[in-house]
Amino acid sequence: MAGCSKWFLVCLVLCLVGLVIVLVINDASIDVMQRTVTSHRKNFGRYSKDAILPRLSSMLRGSKTAAELEDGEKTSINGSFFRSTLEGILDNDFSQAPELSIPQMVIEERKYRHDDQFEKYLKCPTTVRKKMLDNPNIRSKFVSDIPILMWDKHFNASEFRRLTKFRAINGWKDMNYTDIRGMVGQLNSPSNQYMFDDRLQKGQVPSNDCTTCAVIGNGGILNGSGKGAEIDAHDYVFRVNAAITKGFEKDVGKRTSFYCFCMHSLHNTLAKRRKTGFEIPKDDENLRYLFFAKSEWTYTYLDAALSGKPLPASTGKYHRGPPAFPKQLTADNVKVLHPDFERYLKWSWVNSSAQHKDIHRPTTGAIMLLAALHTCDQVSIYGFAGSYADYSEYYYDKTFSKHVNYANHDYNSENKLWQFLDEQGIVNLYHRTPKEGK
Repeated sequence: MAGCSKWFLVCLVLCLVGLVIVLVINDASIDVMQRTVTSHRKNFGRYSKDAILPRLSSMLRGSKTAAELEDGEKTSINGSFFRSTLEGILDNDFSQAPELSIPQMVIEERKYRHDDQFEKYLKCPTTVRKKMLDNPNIRSKFVSDIPILMWDKHFNASEFRRLTKFRAINGWKDMNYTDIRGMVGQLNSPSNQYMFDDRLQKGQVPSNDCTTCAVIGNGGILNGSGKGAEIDAHDYVFRVNAAITKGFEKDVGKRTSFYCFCMHSLHNTLAKRRKTGFEIPKDDENLRYLFFAKSEWTYTYLDAALSGKPLPASTGKYHRGPPAFPKQLTADNVKVLHPDFERYLKWSWVNSSAQHKDIHRPTTGAIMLLAALHTCDQVSIYGFAGSYADYSEYYYDKTFSKHVNYANHDYNSENKLWQFLDEQGIVNLYHRTPKEGK
């Protein structure tokens, strides 16, 4: 009995020592987190003298102010503070997030990471984002500090765990930690951090800098429009999917500043190139490729392309072959939208009645248009919201092609949104009456 008592006391002492160590470590962790949050508050507060930024800060996470954020939310404001202590963690230390019910997913999908990218897009005194803040019908849609582009600072253990809750274009569910880390880690150029990187001066956006953008959809309303010169007169021209310009310059212009796509839609577009004549744009000197990361294939493909490795095909039953770009992909000419931005567009802007369905997402054209709206200072849109009955599906159709609705998109909701934004003076939407010709 005496021996048992002795070992009992030894175990008790060891347990007490362990408890003390745990408490000390926990206190230290809390202190690190608190100091990080305090640092962020100070950084954000330095913009309070600007007339616009106080209003933006009150819109953090949509309707919450910084004071209203819970402690757990505040620590996610600067996710990169975990990086220095977690870089050495093994890949197999990460597990996928549990399945969530539909009500839980709706709540989680509308939580976004805070980001300071918006500061760079407020240099222009007449920027459209100021119009959105002043418009009571628009400001509820606009989350000012939503992350738009993604680069190496956005990857760490905390962010990986958070984004594995969301599927496909909305996050990293069922994706491999190493694949995500490999690709995002290579987005380390100043070009990855700002849409209009060719305007940067010593890494900074010039003061009072204003950008005009033409966003080109592929709708049949553009055939015979004669808008080519007007489109090319903008500072930047955004195009998507089968962005065919050869032979259609008079109607759609010839310049391409940003070619926008997801990998699967690009594969499908290239599969029809013998019929359409489409080739991936390459000629503009400052051309940038804007990726919408719909699947893990985007991450594995870009990881390989940026590091000079063999390009992978897609996984799954289709095994799509890797597309060959006409220009070498580098960190300087590649941009990738952040998954939070993709989810935000679905919930805050397109606002479809099908948004609760797992399959639903905005069209690639809608993602392109709304990305421009969050970065350009003046936005003109062409080839959107045309009558499906009066115009062929695409401007390059040789014969009339009827519009097809796909279950994963809500075209009617998107077209209503473009018309609404035009009515509110947020964008300039190209209109045309059928009597002008098809």
